[in-house]
Amino acid sequence: MTTSPWRPLSAREAGLPVDRTVHEGVPEHLEPGLRSWIREAVVTESLVHRVIAALKLTAGAHAFDNSRLPASARDLSRVSASLLLDVVDCLLYLGVGEVAHHEYLVKHPNADSPLAAIFSKPAKFVNPVDTLDALLSDATSAYQVREADDVAHAGLERVVDATVAESAVTAMQQAESSGRDDASFYLRSSWAKAYSLHPDASGAYVDAVRAVEDVAIPLYASANPRATLGNVIRELDDNGTTYSMVILDNKAVPAKVDTVLSLMKLLWQGHRDRHPGGQTSAPITPEAAQAAVHIAVLLVQLLSTSAVTKNLPPQP
Repeated sequence: MTTSPWRPLSAREAGLPVDRTVHEGVPEHLEPGLRSWIREAVVTESLVHRVIAALKLTAGAHAFDNSRLPASARDLSRVSASLLLDVVDCLLYLGVGEVAHHEYLVKHPNADSPLAAIFSKPAKFVNPVDTLDALLSDATSAYQVREADDVAHAGLERVVDATVAESAVTAMQQAESSGRDDASFYLRSSWAKAYSLHPDASGAYVDAVRAVEDVAIPLYASANPRATLGNVIRELDDNGTTYSMVILDNKAVPAKVDTVLSLMKLLWQGHRDRHPGGQTSAPITPEAAQAAVHIAVLLVQLLSTSAVTKNLPPQP
């Protein structure tokens, strides 16, 4: 996505502030583009059928023309506006870009040959995933394309401030560098679940806790084979003076670990659906899940870089 969105000439000349409005759902100015994108991106009939199967579409319930299910990309593009993002998300999940590239190579088998550029000059392949991401960015949609990785499939995800997103990536990399691959895995999974088109708030929260546990337990509760974040919290609560931060406090001495401990407690105690049926049990909201992800990002980053150290024993 572009970091500096285009602004109308009239707005620039008038000195108007940048419009930072983010549009939820399918605003009127985005709808035609999404329908056109579906028509152009879906290049096989089988992909249409897979979308119908995956979304469990029915002719009657979804009011398709002539009371029949779509048989082509043009038909599929006529879904109701409320279904457009689901269709786009599903197409990304099903690998619409890879399918389009395969069909391109079928039509232009020698497209990658150096001689093809000289003699046949086939039309250059344009990845529909890239055009979709640009379209969503131009429309200042609340969603962007999420590329597939080893944790999550491709799909739509909510736009997050670039600096915040980069800090999460940095925390994942630092966890891997310190040998805590599981922490990186769970952070990625938690992020994907929290910011997907249809968030899995409970799953995101679980993975956020797991990410912190993977870096914290070896440091503070390694002797316990069944340790949890609760055991880590108990260790820092009972023996907090044994540890200190690399940051100095207002007396120019290593700060106490109270802040890290507070974040751990907040994450642990906020996991209110961990034991269903209890008096304080409650569903995890999408907002709480997102907050938990960012707390986990900070804790994983701090603990992976030795921001909390064990104090040396006093010298005799």
